[in-house]
Amino acid sequence: MSDTAAANAGQRLRDMARLYFPWADRLPAGWLGFSLRTWCSLVIGLATAFWVQIDNPLLVGVTVMILAQPLRGQALSKAFYRIIGTVVGMGVSIVLVAVWNQQRGPFLGGVALWLAACAFVGSLERDFRSYGALLSGYTVALVAVNCIDTPQNVFNIAVSRASAITIGVFAVAVVNILSGSPEATRGLANGLKQLTRPISETARAALQHLYDRGAQADIKLAGGILALTTRLSYARTEFERGGMRANGARLAMVSMLTVLDCARGLGRHTGHGNIDPAVEETIARIARQTDLRLDQAGFTLRILQAIREALPGHVPNADEAFAIERAARMLTARVRLHAGQQMLVDGTGSAADSKTIAIATQPNILLAFIGALRVLVGFSFAAAVCVITGLPGATVALAQTALTLTLAATNVDTARFGMGAVIGIPCSVLAAAALNFFVLLHGADMPFLALALLPQTFLACLLLMRPGTAAIGFNYGVFFFAMLGLDNHQSYNPTEFLNRNIFYLLAALLAFIILVLLFPPSARRQRFWMASTIVRALERQMAGRGEADGPTRLTRAYDRLAQMQFWNDRLPPSPSGARQLESFTAFTELDGALARARAYARQAQGHALLRPAAELAARELRLHAPWGDLDARLQHACDAVPAPSPYLPQPEQVAAINLLAGLDGVLHAWRAAQPRLRHYGIIKMEKAG
Repeated sequence: MSDTAAANAGQRLRDMARLYFPWADRLPAGWLGFSLRTWCSLVIGLATAFWVQIDNPLLVGVTVMILAQPLRGQALSKAFYRIIGTVVGMGVSIVLVAVWNQQRGPFLGGVALWLAACAFVGSLERDFRSYGALLSGYTVALVAVNCIDTPQNVFNIAVSRASAITIGVFAVAVVNILSGSPEATRGLANGLKQLTRPISETARAALQHLYDRGAQADIKLAGGILALTTRLSYARTEFERGGMRANGARLAMVSMLTVLDCARGLGRHTGHGNIDPAVEETIARIARQTDLRLDQAGFTLRILQAIREALPGHVPNADEAFAIERAARMLTARVRLHAGQQMLVDGTGSAADSKTIAIATQPNILLAFIGALRVLVGFSFAAAVCVITGLPGATVALAQTALTLTLAATNVDTARFGMGAVIGIPCSVLAAAALNFFVLLHGADMPFLALALLPQTFLACLLLMRPGTAAIGFNYGVFFFAMLGLDNHQSYNPTEFLNRNIFYLLAALLAFIILVLLFPPSARRQRFWMASTIVRALERQMAGRGEADGPTRLTRAYDRLAQMQFWNDRLPPSPSGARQLESFTAFTELDGALARARAYARQAQGHALLRPAAELAARELRLHAPWGDLDARLQHACDAVPAPSPYLPQPEQVAAINLLAGLDGVLHAWRAAQPRLRHYGIIKMEKAG
């Protein structure tokens, strides 16, 4: 009864809140807890900084706002990479100042190259590893550039900055650990659970109805699966027995992608093949037995046994072998999916499931290069403006411009980030002026400052939680303390306030101009780049030099398609965009079919009876001109495989089914991809010579 009463009381409070504050329903979920945790972190961090009298207490506030994240794992993960990036950046700052302390040109050139290199690496990485790389870059701007006229102070400034950042990280960690902030682990588990249903429906449709939903729906689902790698990177800071539990999450994700891949094969190809209806029904019946816990060979033998009971003496043909192999692999992946989810929950698993799973992504080198070039040219332009103006405080504007450019390097829409800077920074100047000249004059103790910071912190957190205003919220919340000039002995001189902030406003203007006008992002260019990576991977696979079949190839292939669909969605909808996605999905399926068939050919070479057919298959799986004869060559390789009859030993039956299925899958994938390969000029149908 107490739980029911508490629930009823909570519901009455929510009803009253909706009555008196109807706008509250439009606020992001969890905004109040996130705002309070951020405010508490600020209070603890600033109180500690004032107590120990560090030189730059404002850096504590900046650090807390940078680390402000809704989930505990997010905050702790970002804090870890902030420490690493700061240490690297400070080390490079000291080296640059020591080498070129009297040569302004080479010094600024070295800073520009370092910023560009960090932006390039940060664009290739993901999650907060990317942030750590970017931080290594802009720390040099904040430390070394500000010491350009006083190189003897670089070490003291670096130590002071490290002290402030350490205090900020400590405050965020303590508050997030003690406050019971939402756990990223729970979000990861819930994400896997939510995706299990559509994956199961996809598998059921393929197994029972041989249904293909089309490329876009499946790629969207695959993109949702791969997006869980971000939650996993956050959750790792919360795990006990973290290695095993993280591997369980990766196993579940790879198993989902395997189910999706097998379902696509069944839906696209077997419906057009020569499959006896009794075989289809047998496969569907085995799939409905959810209590089976077998490996792929076990499921293959179970399906073969059931087929022979329904059709005595029946020997599966190539299309039936393909359906059996895809179904067996899918059912095995379903078993491993549940095993991975269990490993994530309790951190225990069998020896077979505990093998380390690798999830690979496709780095977008073109996007990274453009981002690095933008930082290099933009910083050089800002440096030229600062040198030409000759203003004594121009280094502040240069350092802040470098910070904004570097952070924007990994943003898909740099123009939006530039707009966030040009709106958020002036707003933070106005808020700092109001606080400094109208509020702080009436009190100087820590409790008064804490209350004064409460509205500003809530506003920044609300802006951060909304995707449309996140860039504004970041610039507003992070730079507020720099605009305020928070110090152990606060200055209330309007002239000093204006002189300091005019350079921050100049930095916002420079960043806006560079980010909006310099190398604007092109979704069409990025889609073309990702399409070219798919073609290059296929060409290597056709030549026999592609990635081997396994989780790495599977996850990288789907990541390429997910990125291509992401850029395709940023363009105006058109039939040609959908057709392109279907075409490059067909190329990816041919890539996967070739890798899988080669793996099965290698396995079959271990059986004396199958070795001649496996060696022939290995030769024919190197696809080359004349392309017009390729169908006949692949069909000849299929015909050479011994029939998987019941008179063969069971291992040979399984190997024969897999080899036959692999070759048949390549044949189907080649027929689907061939007209598209000719359309894009990847192959020419003229005979060699």
